[in-house]
Amino acid sequence: MKTATVREFRDRATALMRESEPILVTRRGKIVGFYMPVSGAAVPLDIKREIFYALAGEIRNLIRRRGLTEGALLGEFEATRSARRRR
Repeated sequence: MKTATVREFRDRATALMRESEPILVTRRGKIVGFYMPVSGAAVPLDIKREIFYALAGEIRNLIRRRGLTEGALLGEFEATRSARRRR
């Protein structure tokens, strides 16, 4: 497994993504993510499901920590949508 800092990964993303081995991405010595190359066109359903559950859990925790409500989130989405339409 290769290791790359966030900056290295950003600057060399195209070349690194052509590699066939996984890449461990770090920031200040701490793991922030993995790049896992996938062969074939489709990601297996079990991997998609795990990714979905992990992301949903992180979003749920972030919403709780910030004390946001469903109404507040919907209001922010609508404000962003309106702002984008005006451009």
